[in-house]
Amino acid sequence: MKGIRRIIVSLLLFASVTCICAQEPNDSLQAITIVKPFVTLYHQPHDFFGKAFSFQGIEGGVIVQRSLYLGFYGAFFASNLKAEVDKDIQYVWIGQGGVNAAYVINGKNRFHPGCQLNIGIFTLRHDSANFGLFETSNASFRLNGLIVSPQIFGELIVAECFRIRTGLSYYLYSFKDNLNIEPSELNNFSFTFGLVFQSK
Repeated sequence: MKGIRRIIVSLLLFASVTCICAQEPNDSLQAITIVKPFVTLYHQPHDFFGKAFSFQGIEGGVIVQRSLYLGFYGAFFASNLKAEVDKDIQYVWIGQGGVNAAYVINGKNRFHPGCQLNIGIFTLRHDSANFGLFETSNASFRLNGLIVSPQIFGELIVAECFRIRTGLSYYLYSFKDNLNIEPSELNNFSFTFGLVFQSK
C-alpha cells in the first residue's frame, strides 16, 4: 500500500509541474482563465479472471488552457461476467469511480498525443446466482479497494466540439489480503475507445 501511495504522489507532482511549465510566462493569467466543459463516453475491453469483458464509462469536467483535462469518472459492467473465481463459477460485477487528470500535447493539431491518470475506488461483487445491475447489494461476496490507472492516448479532432480518442491503459488494483481473489486476476492492460464532446 505504501508503494501505491508513493506512485500516486509522484504522478500528481509530475502533473502539477507539467501544468506550471506549460503556461506562457507573459500570458499565464489569460491562459488559465480559458476553461471549457467536456464529457467523454468510452468503452474499455479488459481481461478479468482470464475472460474478456468490458467497462462502459463516462468522464466529465473542465479543460483548462486547452490542454489540461480535470474531472471525475465512473465505469461499470453493464451486465455480469460469468467466470471461475476460486474454482467456482460465479457471476461478477465491478464498478469504479474517482478523479482524473489528462494532458494533451500540441492540442491544436488535428491528431495529437496525451497522457492521463485515473485514481479512484472500486467495488467488486460476485455470487453463484446471477443478480441484476441494480441488485449488486444482494451479492454474497463484496470487495472494495483502490485503483490507479495511467493511460497514454491519441486524439483525432473531427469537429471543434468533437474528438475521437484511443488509448492504452494499465489498471492496478489494490485491496486488503483476500483468500478469494488475487490482484493478478484483476490487474491488466486495456485499450480505450472514447468519444470526447466539448463546448466551442
